[in-house]
Order: sequence, then C-alpha cells, then structure tokens
Amino acid sequence: MDNNNPIDAVITWVDGNDPLHQKKMAKILSLEENKRLYVGSSKYKQIGEIYFCVLSIIKFAPFVRNIFIVSDSQVPEFVKKKNLNDHRVKVVDHKEIFKGLSDFTPTFNPRCIEALLHRIPGLSERFIYFNDDMFLIQKTLKEDWFEDGDTPVLRGKWSQSYNKLWYKKAASLLFPFWKKRPSYNLAQSLSANMAGYNNKYYKSFHSGRPLLRSVFEEYFNKNPQTLHNQLKYRFRHQDQFIPYSLGWHLMIKKEGTALESILGLEEITNIKKLSIGKFKNLLNQAVQDPKIFSLNIQDLSQGEKKIQDYFKSWMTKLLEED
Repeated sequence: MDNNNPIDAVITWVDGNDPLHQKKMAKILSLEENKRLYVGSSKYKQIGEIYFCVLSIIKFAPFVRNIFIVSDSQVPEFVKKKNLNDHRVKVVDHKEIFKGLSDFTPTFNPRCIEALLHRIPGLSERFIYFNDDMFLIQKTLKEDWFEDGDTPVLRGKWSQSYNKLWYKKAASLLFPFWKKRPSYNLAQSLSANMAGYNNKYYKSFHSGRPLLRSVFEEYFNKNPQTLHNQLKYRFRHQDQFIPYSLGWHLMIKKEGTALESILGLEEITNIKKLSIGKFKNLLNQAVQDPKIFSLNIQDLSQGEKKIQDYFKSWMTKLLEED
C-alpha cells in the first residue's frame, strides 16, 4: 500500500428498512413538491449487499487505504457487530459532509450526497466511488484505476447528447409541458453540458469510478450557487447533474484522463424477471471472463429470495478462495 500517494474507496449506503429513516422520509414526503419527485421505496431497500461490496474491495483492491461508508446516522450491521475487524473501514455520517449545509438535510437524493463526497474528512486526492450494489470479482491493480499514478482511467463510451436525440427532440415539440424523468442518461448529458460538451457525453456505467478530490473542491469553490441548486432537491430531479459525471467531463476537458472502452463490467438488470438458472449462468460467465473484474446487480432486494441467497453464497465462496 502506497501511503505517500494513497487511493481511498467511498461507498454511499442507506438502510431503507430502518424505522428512523422511514420516519424522516415520511416527514419530507408530507410536502407536496416532494411527493411528485419520490420514485418509490425500492431504491432505498437493502439486503446486506454492502458487506460483500466492502469485502470485495478488501480482497480484490488491496491497495485501497481507507473504505469510507457514507450514511445518514446509520451503521451497517457487520460494522456494529464487528464481524469485519478491519481498521480501513470507516463510517462517515451525513452531518460531516453537510457541515455548514444542514438546511439541505435530511436528503434522500444520491445526487446531493455525491456532490459532497470531496468533503469527507481525510479523503485522499485519488479515490474510487462505489455504490453498494457494485462488487469486485477479480483482482485489480492501481493501474486499472489510475494510469501512471495520477491519471484516472475512465471506462465508458461517447454517446450523443440527450437533447440531440431525434426522438427526445420530437417528444419536446409534441409535449412541451411534459416533464423529463430524472434519468441516468439525461443527468450525465447535463453534466457534460456543464463542462462544455453540448453534443455528446462520456457515458459512465455502473462500476467503480476513479475520481480526484481537488476537481470537485476547485469547481464548487468557484460555483457555490451551482452546489446549492443541486442540494435543494430532497429526491432526484430532472434538473440535476450527476457529480461524478461532471467530474469526469471536467477532467476530460483538461486532458487529464485515460479513456478506456473495455468496461470490465457485468451488469445484471431486470432482476424480477430473471430465473435462478439464468442468474447463475450470468454470475459464472462473469467470473470466468478475465476481462471482467466488476459486477453490478441492480435492485437485488427485488429479486426472489432464492436469487438473493444464491448471490450471498456465491460471493462468500468467491471471497474465500485463495
């Protein structure tokens, strides 16, 4: 581990089953403007994926110095019970990153939380941002994330700007009062616009994102109102950007990145429609492919219990292998 030029990992996490969390959300949802933005409870549910996310980083990215788990007055069960006695795992409360910005709390909006990750006390200049549904499944090297020591390796592809797509243009003309859904691609496109890319955006997929803390510090110090406008929405909104996507485009603009088309990722979606047999095949194909080192399973809490149980046993076995 290189403590002179360290790399940290950051994971955002929420336990939607927590009664206190539900009480906070109910209070915010009592306001009519927030009801319109609420997308349902499935985005906040969890079945303990965070444990496997953390273990996978420890095993397959051993160069990581600290693993920061960012949450709102919540501590994962495995940390409470000290099931994992590793000094690198640290829980960071929203109060720490929202210091001086408490008027914007509580928030149930990942795009607000992600805009403040650079304020984590002690965070290294180089860090990798994960969601709790992202898992490493093969050994990775520092160079897989940061080329030549400091250059972030951005795995994605260029896509046409959201508003340049003919069917989006047609929809805007035919339905001028139609509100855009706060989709992932729309938010990435807005992020690119903010960095000066009006016709295209560099699309990020659901895997760990290498970032530089100073990029966000510099941008938000110069643009405090942009940050405040981002934070005012308690739930996702169509006018919001994705902070890590903004960071990527700012770095690309400065020619300070390495763009990589090999994603190294297996994404499993539509979990409700997957059979257990298909799920097993996808996992086994991913782990046998030497090019794939990252796994993303979206909305695992919505899958059948036998799928959830199989994933846990499969990950446990993978993590125990030498």
